[in-house]
Amino acid sequence: MTADQVLVVLVLYGDKSEPCVSLKSLMAHHKAQNMAWMIWDNHPIPGMDVMLRNWMATEAKGSIERWLYEAHPENPGLSAAYRAAAEKAMEWRCTWMLLADQDTHFPLDWWDCYTRSVHADPIGLLVPQMYSSELCISPAVHRMGISRPNPRPVLGEINLNRYMPVNSGMMIRLSAYNQCGGHLPQVRLDFSDTAFIYRLRSAGIRASVVPVTCSHGLSGLEPESYVVRLQRYRQFCRDARAWVETEGPVVTLTFLVVGRALRLSFRYLRFGFMRVLLQQFFLSRPYEQ
Repeated sequence: MTADQVLVVLVLYGDKSEPCVSLKSLMAHHKAQNMAWMIWDNHPIPGMDVMLRNWMATEAKGSIERWLYEAHPENPGLSAAYRAAAEKAMEWRCTWMLLADQDTHFPLDWWDCYTRSVHADPIGLLVPQMYSSELCISPAVHRMGISRPNPRPVLGEINLNRYMPVNSGMMIRLSAYNQCGGHLPQVRLDFSDTAFIYRLRSAGIRASVVPVTCSHGLSGLEPESYVVRLQRYRQFCRDARAWVETEGPVVTLTFLVVGRALRLSFRYLRFGFMRVLLQQFFLSRPYEQ
């Protein structure tokens, strides 16, 4: 794997007016200038494309030939971004794709560690150890459809039936991505990575954890208002239902959405979550923005 064979797809979802932590940390390695870049902005602000290009010319001191910025105020989600990036990667003759979101911080030696982990074996997916609030959230321990932080982080090849990586930080061979069918387009945000890993499993793609330690911000670990959490639960139900209607595990997903509705109802002492559960998951009514 060489730098010119890699397309980095960076998903932005906040209205920040400066380069995000992912872009800054990835660009800290000089090899990043030789990679192809696709910036997918789900919450664009005016002039973001120009601002990023100016930052590249001054702070990063680099000239990137293969660079694409796309603004998507309609917010079609993560899966749409990764599928579009895979098409662009083929157009640019890349053989690997690195997935990143705006809140992931990569260490200075990230590229060296990824490249040292590519051997002759047919490994299709490389993932880092991802930490949030001092917990290893990826690859998480996955049992009976439920993922939990990993108390004993691992390195080397992993069984995707036992471990569940998150999207951000995945370095995947484009051939493996296309072989499994890529991200499920109907699942936009929640379960995007889980549904993708299920597809990788079915295709028999092998995965390995590389000696890269990333840190990641998770909004779900922060306290939120009832209105904000209710909106997030609507999205959760929308994506769970979309996965059920395509290829997802019905019993597991039903257990997850019902369990979350009960926990949130007790936490906020409000019953809006149960109404959303009924209308959007069980009755499959249109998603409410």
